[in-house]
Amino acid sequence: MINVKELYEKETVSGEDAGRLIIYNDICTYKNQIGAFCPDEEYEPITQTILDAIIDRIDTVEEAEILECYVQLQNFVRYAQAVSFAYNQQAQNGFCRLLMYMTQAQHVEHARKMIEMLPMIMTESQFLEMQSPGKLARLRGVAIVANNFPCRPKCLDAQDHFIEPEIDCFQEMMSLEHSGSMADKIEYFRNHLMLDGLKYQIAYNKLFELIAERIDMPEFTVFCTDVEELKKQIDEFNIQRENFAHEIAGEGGEYFNKLEILNDVFRPVNLEGLEPSEKATEAVRRRMEDISVFRTSMNKLVLMLIGAEVD
Repeated sequence: MINVKELYEKETVSGEDAGRLIIYNDICTYKNQIGAFCPDEEYEPITQTILDAIIDRIDTVEEAEILECYVQLQNFVRYAQAVSFAYNQQAQNGFCRLLMYMTQAQHVEHARKMIEMLPMIMTESQFLEMQSPGKLARLRGVAIVANNFPCRPKCLDAQDHFIEPEIDCFQEMMSLEHSGSMADKIEYFRNHLMLDGLKYQIAYNKLFELIAERIDMPEFTVFCTDVEELKKQIDEFNIQRENFAHEIAGEGGEYFNKLEILNDVFRPVNLEGLEPSEKATEAVRRRMEDISVFRTSMNKLVLMLIGAEVD
């Protein structure tokens, strides 16, 4: 908590104190906007008149330059918050598409499983031709249709064998096999939208944490964009995907082909590697020892945190 009254009573004010006051005022204003204050937390808004009066007590060029660094930090926060939120939306978009395709395919497999559990339908002649019941017939049982049709129905082939109904075309467009045919598109949703978006958002949040540490103002992290909800959803996706592996219908080559598609297209999402490395974090921390970085190099710091090469 910054003591505004104490600053206001000083004859001269440092650029550091005036700059931290500006940032703190933005933090308090933002907290008020989002309702993030605790009920017992006291806060008196700082009027522009008081801010101007305090800033006017900076009496050297050097201190004014330090204040300018904080003003640039203030501008960067507004920009970075918008960009971080945009990356959050990008990641959410990619995740929702990935989840949609997998859930659709899972529903198709549920339908196929139900069909597998229905009795196999065959005509009397077809049943009599069967030397011994196959695995599916033993599992599902058999429903026999009498041969005394007044005319040949469409459900019989030329040998008077009953034709099993196929899954409808709408379900085929949502199946695992269809997902396999568009693997590149789903990979784009996964990597370029979801994971890249998350990586940048995490980097911006980490930068806000390092700034909070640098200016000794823990409240600065209020500007971070929430990422935990999406991480939780991804954890749930991984559980759903694991369950899906035990719900695939069919047997033999058909089964193993669908299992391969699931393991390739809808493999578990691994969030390791998205967090900035310790090496990158320390490099950014060292750069921020010189407060002029707030005025010149903030975007470079984000690139450093995601592991990009920066001059």
